Amino acid sequence: MELLFNWLIAFILYNIIYGASTWQLYKKAGRKAWEAFVPFYNFWIGLDLIKRPKWWIILFFTPIVAPILWWVYWVDFGRSFGKRTWTDAILMIVTVGLYSFYLNYIEKPDYEGPEERKGTFIAALLFAIVLATLVHTWFIQPMVVPTGSMENTIKIGDALFVEKVSYGVRIPFTPIGIPFSEFINRKAFVDKARLPYMRLPGWRDLKANDIVVFNYPTDSAFSAIDRKDAYVKRLVGMPGDTIEFDEAVLKVNGKVFQPKKDAIVQHSYLVVSKVPFSAQLLYETYGVLEGTDYGVIGRSDNQYTYLFKALSKDMADQFRKNPSVISVDQRISSKGQKDERFYRNGKIDSTYTIFPLDKKWNQDNYGPLYIPKKGDVVKLDKNTITEYYNIIKNYERNDLKLEGDKILINGKETNQYEIKQDYFFMIGDNRNQSLDARFFGFVPEENIIGRPIFVWANMNGMFEPAPKKFIWSRFMTSINNDNPDKKSYGIYVLIALVAFFTWDYFRIKKKKQNENK
Repeated sequence: MELLFNWLIAFILYNIIYGASTWQLYKKAGRKAWEAFVPFYNFWIGLDLIKRPKWWIILFFTPIVAPILWWVYWVDFGRSFGKRTWTDAILMIVTVGLYSFYLNYIEKPDYEGPEERKGTFIAALLFAIVLATLVHTWFIQPMVVPTGSMENTIKIGDALFVEKVSYGVRIPFTPIGIPFSEFINRKAFVDKARLPYMRLPGWRDLKANDIVVFNYPTDSAFSAIDRKDAYVKRLVGMPGDTIEFDEAVLKVNGKVFQPKKDAIVQHSYLVVSKVPFSAQLLYETYGVLEGTDYGVIGRSDNQYTYLFKALSKDMADQFRKNPSVISVDQRISSKGQKDERFYRNGKIDSTYTIFPLDKKWNQDNYGPLYIPKKGDVVKLDKNTITEYYNIIKNYERNDLKLEGDKILINGKETNQYEIKQDYFFMIGDNRNQSLDARFFGFVPEENIIGRPIFVWANMNGMFEPAPKKFIWSRFMTSINNDNPDKKSYGIYVLIALVAFFTWDYFRIKKKKQNENK
């Protein structure tokens, strides 16, 4: 509520400043002075003065694209009063419209109306940026997968289209920033202008087995949620579910979890062979790289022991059918063995330590763990506080202090807490090579971005020293559709593009012919 109140105050102040800087110019244009002060109506009249579409008023209040539209507006506003030099345009942009104070009180130019506008490269570029930003922010977001945590369901280098609408579009937390800054500099935003969590209505709920894109909840580099790293995992645990890994078998509410038919779940395996494997054959057959995906960890006169970091059940069965293979055994961590896999400066990095920190669990033997839902009242003590610490302090933003056996929330001692939003449990299909909820814990509802629906390209060579720089069979394929027989729609997309550009060429040619008559 405090954030919304601050935004309301800022909006009122901006309208006062806008009116104070333009009321005499409005009179010069034949309008009433009071019209420059009325919220929304003043911008509506301003658009009429610069002869821009009235629907632009929506873009003035659309996160991310709004600053671009306001710069365009102020430059056009100045031009409508004869201020048409590059100096005037730069002054309008640099002062974010405050140059109009000088025009309003000192120069007082006459209204000339907008100049005849001609299509320019800059105008076309601005239009393209605004359009792309609208699509990126509110409908479809592209992302490229840099890691193998979902291998082979989603492969390293897959370029995804992430659909944001069906779950409900999340309003950006940081609405003022440079478009596409996550690709350039994620710090390029106004941190003081944050919005609270809001989501537009969607037409479907999150469901177990969905592949979901979300902001990494424990990313410490950014406190703004929409600036945190984007992760893609499979949703296995819904709010209110209890999840457990028993000897690497995932169970939800006591039942074995069944992934979709197009999911390729992988585990680590030890493979003992009488002869060494051909690195080229393994890559061509399974897409695994020597040194990266597997390696020899034992060797004697008659056998070679390989550790494969990620094999599917089908791949493991194919090894078993090989007459040169002696044994194929899944590598499973023992119960009671805690995952603490990464050490930095002699200390355990808790990012890669099993969640919760006080449990002796690992990726293969984990839980049972209850996933909290909105409205749950959870008991708090020294044994449970590690499960709910991030929820209370970081995700739901309370003042949490631990003083001996005492737990203080917002200054009051308590032994319980009511959960304010739903939480989810996300894991990778590459079960032993995934930094997922088994390490970072619950994913808040507010961190959900959307779901990947399409692989439009694969740029494998960007992230792996692989012989195949592009995996062409991945181009233009759908994912997470429960269909294991993937089909590329690339040829249809190519035909559609050729048809469009051919039509556009003849359309422009005909238009020029008509203009020359």
